[in-house]
Amino acid sequence: TQVVTVTDNQVPTVLVQNITVYLDASGNVSITPAQINNGSTDNCGIATVTLDKTGFNCSNVGANTVNLTVTDIHGNSATVAATVTVVDAIKPTVNT
Repeated sequence: TQVVTVTDNQVPTVLVQNITVYLDASGNVSITPAQINNGSTDNCGIATVTLDKTGFNCSNVGANTVNLTVTDIHGNSATVAATVTVVDAIKPTVNT
């Protein structure tokens, strides 16, 4: 009798895309991992895809770095950075 142990040591391949988002009237915007993920893959299957930052406000206008982490079903993970550009396109209003 022989015992063969197969181990998955291969980390996922993380593919990201940079995005531009626009603040809402309250000065906030949220993103999801799906907006950053650009077709990440794994040989045995992906368990989770997460972002280290999902909420932005007026203090984040401009380029922001976020990290997308992909973890496979055996606990192997890889992280790649992407850029989220936050834009405030709502003009101020004047009450008279």
